[in-house]
Amino acid sequence: MSVQIGRVKGVPIRLHFTLLIVFSLVTWSLAANFMPQFFPGLSSAEYWIMGVAGAILLFISVLLHELSHSVLAMRFGIKVRQIMLFIFGGVSDIEEEPKNPQKEFQIAIAGPATSFVLSAIFAGLWAISAAINDVPVFEGIMLYGAIINALLGAFNLLPAFPLDGGRVLRAVLVKRTKRDFDQATDTSVKVGIAISYVMMGLGFVTILTGNGFVSGIWLILIGWFLQSGAQSYRYQHELTAILSKVRMRDIMNISFIAIPPETSLQESLQRYFSVYMKSAFPVTDAAGRLLGMVTLKRVMDSSGDDESKRQVLTVREVMMPLEELNVVSPDTRGDEAVKKMTSSGIGKIFVCDLEGRLLGMVTKTDLLNVVSERQEYSKTVTR
Repeated sequence: MSVQIGRVKGVPIRLHFTLLIVFSLVTWSLAANFMPQFFPGLSSAEYWIMGVAGAILLFISVLLHELSHSVLAMRFGIKVRQIMLFIFGGVSDIEEEPKNPQKEFQIAIAGPATSFVLSAIFAGLWAISAAINDVPVFEGIMLYGAIINALLGAFNLLPAFPLDGGRVLRAVLVKRTKRDFDQATDTSVKVGIAISYVMMGLGFVTILTGNGFVSGIWLILIGWFLQSGAQSYRYQHELTAILSKVRMRDIMNISFIAIPPETSLQESLQRYFSVYMKSAFPVTDAAGRLLGMVTLKRVMDSSGDDESKRQVLTVREVMMPLEELNVVSPDTRGDEAVKKMTSSGIGKIFVCDLEGRLLGMVTKTDLLNVVSERQEYSKTVTR
């Protein structure tokens, strides 16, 4: 659950609801602990102002960190879907990973570099305000900005997926050790998982030794985030690697039922939806050319309970047009098909020839079955 707050260079900026939890925790932590410790003697109102300002500064810093990734990716011609800010920071949703190690290194290192530059700027402003010694509220906010950006940059350089350091490590492994992309990814993921277990272990030790319950919980949560992120990335990478070797012609279902465009909605319900129990059908003309797709939801939304309306309206009038569908050639790779499904939100691929004739269809289930079968084959062969 998230909300879009704006766009920067055409990239949507979204806030996840978990951000409210972190904002509240950071504000309270700064107002109740950090600021009174470093700047004693101020009023409660001043501490809370510093807390709120510090929390806002943190998330602006995270946004700038992620924007640096996105801007550089777009400069290399890579599309950025969105930037999401959530409980553990932020993520730039980049459509395609650069296979070139130099480009990946530059995109990955841009975030920490931005954080370190911000830290230096805030440190300079803090030093100036400290010399003036007349604006403790501003001084406290700048000190926090310097510290948190230094920590943000350093933490993201940990060689653990999905952090920037994991991608830096992979780029270095590909460039310096001449490993292929898949081998470098596997090594980087394993290193990330090891680091996640170390952090969770430190969290438990911190709690058990009484050195800070809250700090221990945060270490455990961050370790869990790194571990789950690394495992999720490993699965997605394996899926992409397998599907990149699969062509649509090899897995498409050629036994499909298509509806003529002039079929009435009533007839489509009686002869197709009710008989075959499917939620959608392709629409083709007499020559077999794909025209669109009609869904049960569109039929029901267009006619409701009005049977007379269903007798008059045709499938052509309510179908999803061809331009909105995922139409590919028989030579299209499986990973490219997944990208189309993800970007369109439609879980079907329509395989057509050069004349637009529908040759077959592929669903998400078909692709997942291919991945499962190939993984099972690989496990059996390597035993």
